[in-house]
Amino acid sequence: MGTDDIFRKRKERKTAELERQRKDRTQGPRYLIVCEGKKTEPYYFQEFCEFHQLRTPRVLIAPGEYGSSPISVVRYAETLYEEDARLGPDSYDRVFCVIDRDEHSTYLDAAKRIQELNAKGKPFVAIPSVPCFEYWLLLHFCYTRQPFHASGNKPICEKVIRELCQQPGFDGYRKGQKDVYKRIRNQTDTAIKHAQRAEKESKQVGDDNPSTHVYRLVIELQNLAASHGRKRSP
Repeated sequence: MGTDDIFRKRKERKTAELERQRKDRTQGPRYLIVCEGKKTEPYYFQEFCEFHQLRTPRVLIAPGEYGSSPISVVRYAETLYEEDARLGPDSYDRVFCVIDRDEHSTYLDAAKRIQELNAKGKPFVAIPSVPCFEYWLLLHFCYTRQPFHASGNKPICEKVIRELCQQPGFDGYRKGQKDVYKRIRNQTDTAIKHAQRAEKESKQVGDDNPSTHVYRLVIELQNLAASHGRKRSP
């Protein structure tokens, strides 16, 4: 095969890929998920999407780039949303901001900013966890509404991780670990029920420590996978 043929075939493959992406972009809903962390949350959602074959541009998962504070996550999500909107009229249908309460001083600022964006008709959704994302992982194994608090110089999330490490197969868990979704995906329905119960109880007592809205995003992705992904056996 000559050099010209090689270049021609490469160009044809690239053209075909661009056409596929264009069709994916215009057929069905598109989601943007912006995470506070650079590894823990992105890995989880990437593994979810890979398993259910929800590919880009159907779902774009973006690690935080402007910093780890909640308001930084929202600002970065705004940037990505506006950049995408300039490419055509079919902008993201939902923009999910995955944030932790932890001990961040801008947590309430982030919630307020999302409300402002909603008032302007922009489809931003806050996906908070109190105190952190690991509480969602913990709910795959058990239900607890025992509040988590920082003590001494140990961050509050470390308390949640300590509880998580006591669960079967998670004794060596650490932040930024891969294959987490693979290990607990069969317990997703249990975690959703626990998270819904925790949210209900947190509203009843007026205290959201602990609670998480990650289940809302997971349900959205499950529904998207049912209509636009490929069914996979557990």
